[in-house]
Amino acid sequence: MRAAGDDSVTPPRRIVLDTDLGMGHPGTEIDDGLALALALADPGIRLELVTTVVGNADVDTCTRLSRQLLARLGRTDVPVVGGAAAPLRGGVGGREDGYRAPYAAPALVEHVRRSPGEITVVAIGPLTNVALALLLEPALARDVREIVVMGGVYLGHTHLAAMPGEHNIWCDPDAAAVVLGSGAPLRLVGLDITKQVRLSRDDATALAASGGDFGRFAGECTSAWIDAHGAALPGDPGEQDSCALHDALAVAAVTHPDLVTWTPAFVAVETAGRVARGVMVADLLRSADPPRPNCEIGTAVRADAVTALFLERISSL
Repeated sequence: MRAAGDDSVTPPRRIVLDTDLGMGHPGTEIDDGLALALALADPGIRLELVTTVVGNADVDTCTRLSRQLLARLGRTDVPVVGGAAAPLRGGVGGREDGYRAPYAAPALVEHVRRSPGEITVVAIGPLTNVALALLLEPALARDVREIVVMGGVYLGHTHLAAMPGEHNIWCDPDAAAVVLGSGAPLRLVGLDITKQVRLSRDDATALAASGGDFGRFAGECTSAWIDAHGAALPGDPGEQDSCALHDALAVAAVTHPDLVTWTPAFVAVETAGRVARGVMVADLLRSADPPRPNCEIGTAVRADAVTALFLERISSL
């Protein structure tokens, strides 16, 4: 912002987007792709690097789709580096064939190291790449400006026994534990608030009619995802006619933190539970002798304002 009599302009926030982008893959969540588009449409953000991780799809597919989406948006100048093909301990959510070059974790470390205090990492997939980067170079926790994570549930529950933890955390809870224990400045955006920020069928129609190539693509993908997600959750009436902008909210929070209410907390994650894999337990520091906070969590959101901001920005693409 520019104060009266001040000729300086706030420089854009420099970000790395770590994603399991699946937009364009049939039956796969679309919000990673919408988050990437928002990062490019927001004049207050400079997207400098995209890293990919297994999650919504295998990492090769996520990498290919990220490059295709950047090409659709006319931004092939943004580098994409493939990363973790499996969670830290293998098994649920990933493949067993390890990690292949070029590696996202060293790319994250090197990018942050070149500009200490300036790079924000926005992690909107499983946290495997971010955890590997912190294990490779613990000083990353000191050098990063902040890490904004879309993941977890803090004031509620998924109400799904098959996936008790939110998807990104459930895929690799060990990675989440590394990130939470790193000492890095963390802001966590969970389902408590992301499920309130939604695109309706009317929004999808408006996007498709916007006239732009990306708008048509986004509108078609949004309509298809509302159908697919609603069919997968027939017992949830809130998922039948709209879809949540989970990951786009994490991007919006970088330049518009005032749209979210932030609460200091100490958060831990269940990594070994037979029935509670990936559940994030948040201590809101209300006891007489609370633990030391390790993050801030989003506890409320101006949902309509976020959706309006998203649609306004996307219409410019």
